[in-house]
Amino acid sequence: MINAFQHIGLGVWNVPKTLAFYNKLFDFKIKLNDLTTASKEMEPVIGSVETMHMAMTMNAKGGGVLEFIEHKSSPILPFPKDVGYGDYGVLEMGFAVKNIEGVVDSFRAKGVVFLTPICSLQLSDDRRWRYAYLRDPNGMLVQLVEDIRPGQPAAQKPEVHGAIHVGIGVSDVKKASDFYGKILDFDRQVYAFDGHNPDLDPVSGGPIHMNMVILERTAPNTGALKLLPQGMVKLISVPGRKGIHIYDGRRWGDIGCMEFCLDVSNLEGTVADVRAKGSPIYLEPCEIDMGSGSKGKVAYVRDPDGTIIELVEVCSVAWVSASTFMRIAVPLIKLYDRIIH
Repeated sequence: MINAFQHIGLGVWNVPKTLAFYNKLFDFKIKLNDLTTASKEMEPVIGSVETMHMAMTMNAKGGGVLEFIEHKSSPILPFPKDVGYGDYGVLEMGFAVKNIEGVVDSFRAKGVVFLTPICSLQLSDDRRWRYAYLRDPNGMLVQLVEDIRPGQPAAQKPEVHGAIHVGIGVSDVKKASDFYGKILDFDRQVYAFDGHNPDLDPVSGGPIHMNMVILERTAPNTGALKLLPQGMVKLISVPGRKGIHIYDGRRWGDIGCMEFCLDVSNLEGTVADVRAKGSPIYLEPCEIDMGSGSKGKVAYVRDPDGTIIELVEVCSVAWVSASTFMRIAVPLIKLYDRIIH
């Protein structure tokens, strides 16, 4: 069973510097693991056994986790300079915020240059997104999103929470929507657009005609890690453009977003369900030791354009079970967060 949106995996130039950036600006202050290892389990995905520096970090207020990968045993390949909307793969990632004006002002005071002003997007269920874009130190597109719902009081205190969505370049929005809806349970469409949105010109590569659909999961998170969000995917295509996948000719862990991950219970049963729905399994279930007492069972699938989605059943976090981590460690984490703020 799929429980929630778990983490986003990023290939980075320097793990400590990237951790510091997300710690300082995004309040990702809880380091879940940090190790350097040669992962035999990832050989089928990477294509070779590579020594990598890996770290995962979370925001105590909730939302998806971030995983950073830095190749150590071979040169890191940069993100292609000419990639943009119309190409395939994870092109951007979104983070929940409250009081976006305050957050943007705070970021600017710390030297962040924004690609867009604060813009607005009307969703189909009377919700409204207010958002702004920036890039992280590795060049990754980041969208800050305030999700305003009917009757919800205006947020007073500026806050940044964890990751809530990824923006994925696809060749065909309908085909991709069928995959993410039927195979991975992103079952509700909350936005659909066909045309030119000038607000997105600074991030899309200029005035282009695009198809965009936003899907979210409606099933509640029944897993042990209650801080994780249900999650959304933003699917983007440019009619008439035959793009490339951002990892064509590059490896898992080179610069960019190489995967996003869904938290599951009973990985073997989830894999069987995904296979029965018609999706091949890219990596069969195996156990991974992430260090710092964090272990899990993982499997991989690909979407119709080759983007990797990881399925993870968490076995332990910081040497304890996921349920124990939620019951004991998370209240302490939230107390720590209140103290430092």
